[in-house]
Amino acid sequence: MMDEARGHVIALLERFGVPVAILAVMLFFVREAAISLHSTVLVPVVSSHTEFLETTQETLREIGDAQKQQSETMQELALGQQEIRHALSKGWDEKAGRTN
Repeated sequence: MMDEARGHVIALLERFGVPVAILAVMLFFVREAAISLHSTVLVPVVSSHTEFLETTQETLREIGDAQKQQSETMQELALGQQEIRHALSKGWDEKAGRTN
């Protein structure tokens, strides 16, 4: 089996030449490196990034809820300030003898 494969390699070298053989060997090693990097680097990076995006999405959802609550609280405070201002202006008008 090995002798047969070696024979095919030698036949390819004779037919296409050394530059093509070097290119084929380089492509083989690049392929092996890509396969190795896929399982050791790419998959963990993608899974970590996916987890990061899910965490970020949850955080943004919580921030949105907090902003909604702050908005409602600010509206209540604004209404309370308007009531206080109205009560104070009514009191000042009564002291001054004015009527509205």
